[in-house]
Amino acid sequence: MIKIPRNFIQIYRNKFNFHKYKKKVNKLINKIVHTFTDAYKGITNYRVNDIFWELVDEKIEYDPFNWYHVLANFLCKLMVFNILLEEKKIHKKIQEIHNTWAFYLGNRIILYEPKIPKEFFAKLISNFPVPNLEVILSLYEEGICLFEEDNLKSILSSKDIKTPKKILKFKQNFMNLFEIFVGKCEFIGNELSKYEGGKYGNDLYKIFQLRNNNKRSPPKLIEDIILTLIHIRNAISHSSKGGIVLVNNNKVRIRDYNKDGELKFDITTSIEMLWDYYYNILILISEFELLALLLAINRQIRELNEKYNKMVQCAVCGCKGIYFMHPMKNYIVCRKCKSRLSIVV
Repeated sequence: MIKIPRNFIQIYRNKFNFHKYKKKVNKLINKIVHTFTDAYKGITNYRVNDIFWELVDEKIEYDPFNWYHVLANFLCKLMVFNILLEEKKIHKKIQEIHNTWAFYLGNRIILYEPKIPKEFFAKLISNFPVPNLEVILSLYEEGICLFEEDNLKSILSSKDIKTPKKILKFKQNFMNLFEIFVGKCEFIGNELSKYEGGKYGNDLYKIFQLRNNNKRSPPKLIEDIILTLIHIRNAISHSSKGGIVLVNNNKVRIRDYNKDGELKFDITTSIEMLWDYYYNILILISEFELLALLLAINRQIRELNEKYNKMVQCAVCGCKGIYFMHPMKNYIVCRKCKSRLSIVV
């Protein structure tokens, strides 16, 4: 059974005043839609724009099977970080991480979209796109228990909780979420390996070609974040060698050594800053659903183009061109002489 993507416009409509940022929203819509109009026919910027605002204003009901509605939904999710930045609820770097990671994932996988089975999209849209569902369900249950005990951000900033307990809570929460992230990456890596060759497994270095500096490697910003997360995971897993150690009342040192005993990672940071590392995993995980939406949108319009693109010769000026001849259309306009040509079925 195909899982229907969440309606992000409905989710965020009551949290943000989209009209307050209408000019910037329209600019982003045009920018993203332009990438589709370059590749496919039958799409108009103004139509996407109209649909988006009609959904925001609840003038129409969201239809998850309508291409324009799904695209508007995708655009809403994509622009949320821009609005959060405008409202000073996140730092510029958070928005940059979101944008860079989203475009990297899209560019990496869009090449293979025609070969990818629909089941991949369905699982990626769900909360459990993993090879071993039983293990990840257990991790989710553990994560819920940790969250119910206390919110990690509140713990790290509390003046009433002792620092060793803060470090312990960070380790527990971080390891839980990191393993969920690895499971999702393995799911994507298994699909990519079918087309790129090799076997990635759950090795983040192989999946994202870290430190290989090739066309499959992520931008430096993302590579540095993933490498840092790996080092922190290693530091927690091998606490007797490196670990996370309290150096004064509000500072911790995080160290990771390789198997040969060489120091590979060494930073000192505040207790409160530990939240940033946890939050980075949350950002990376959140983009997988966005990726699924992008792939689904691309597939739908590509298949429509394959089915309805036809070579047409203008009866007025004789100019030939390929036009999108969807059955719902009654006419097309010649690109050269602008004559209106009726479509006869």
